[in-house]
Amino acid sequence: MHTRVEISKKALELNIQNYRKLIGEKTLFVAVVKSNAYGHGILEIAKLSLEFGADLLGVNSLEEATLLRKNFPEAKILIMGEVLDREKKILEQSDENFWFIVSRKEEVSFLNQLNPRPKIHLKVDTGMSRLGYSGEAFQKELEEIHRNNLLIDGLMTHFASTEDFTEHSYSYYQLNQFNHWKKFIESLGYKDLIYHASSSASTLLFPDARFDMVRVGISLYGLWASLETRLSLTLLGKDFDLHPVMSWKTRVVHIQDLDAGKFIGYGSTYKTRTKTRVAVIPIGYHEGYNRRLSNQGYVLVRGERAPIVGRVCMNMSMIDITHIPDISIGEEVVIIGRSGKEIISADLLANLSGTINYDIVTSVQKEIPRVIVD
Repeated sequence: MHTRVEISKKALELNIQNYRKLIGEKTLFVAVVKSNAYGHGILEIAKLSLEFGADLLGVNSLEEATLLRKNFPEAKILIMGEVLDREKKILEQSDENFWFIVSRKEEVSFLNQLNPRPKIHLKVDTGMSRLGYSGEAFQKELEEIHRNNLLIDGLMTHFASTEDFTEHSYSYYQLNQFNHWKKFIESLGYKDLIYHASSSASTLLFPDARFDMVRVGISLYGLWASLETRLSLTLLGKDFDLHPVMSWKTRVVHIQDLDAGKFIGYGSTYKTRTKTRVAVIPIGYHEGYNRRLSNQGYVLVRGERAPIVGRVCMNMSMIDITHIPDISIGEEVVIIGRSGKEIISADLLANLSGTINYDIVTSVQKEIPRVIVD
């Protein structure tokens, strides 16, 4: 096996334990495992999350929910994306442990007709301007849902910019909007609803926004939602430990020695200045290694940095191992993770690539084996 993703069982357990200590036992914890568990492996992370006490698993699509239902028959699953009309036939097999987030009264009506009826959580747009309605339009939706005696089980929203700033006036505006609609829906006679608004960053920063349930995604995997989130927590005089769950490793598949003045890779973007020993690794942009790392990224071999030389190819990359003696074909190469005293983080690769850590980890090819360690 040339390439694998290692999933640290201990790191995931610590992250869930730390969040649980923060929110308390009464607040429900959703482990968000959408998008192949942010690249970490949906089935592997779902199994461990349930083992470590997650109350629900959060997914984007009905397809993901159906996969989890086949493997975890008793799990409660929060479906956060839109259900397309062509998918609704699947819901004839629905059950009450499917928790749907919906935006429109038509969806509420459809789900109310199913038997058994799944849980229905209505989304209010408090400032994201994505799913859900806001203002007068949302009030009309609520009033029509109420007039038609339709049942709902929860009310939720999503913060737009908590991760992007250390000044959080807009997030507090959204929180005030949500509290307004919470009071309004209760005035219509809806009781015992589950209220939720917070994802990873807002769970850390806003105790008043935790309500009955939190939805933890990126931080489940030991990654900060942003540098601003970590700084905001520091400014509040608080600290929180996150433990990266993913390591990504491969092996050297070819080595050659080049004289000075030789070009490497497509476009001849790298030219050797001295005698250079080059190794090839079977990782390229198809496998999820960002092409922007060409001639600026590096990997780790025996605790040493080995620079990427030439362009990242579709399925291969070339690395300079001139300074690392006695490397042979089959040598382990660390793409993300630790080797000796050196560490390559998803955040580092994101900075070098001009993107965010979410993009780095979710891009790792789904077909690469995920292996649970420790």
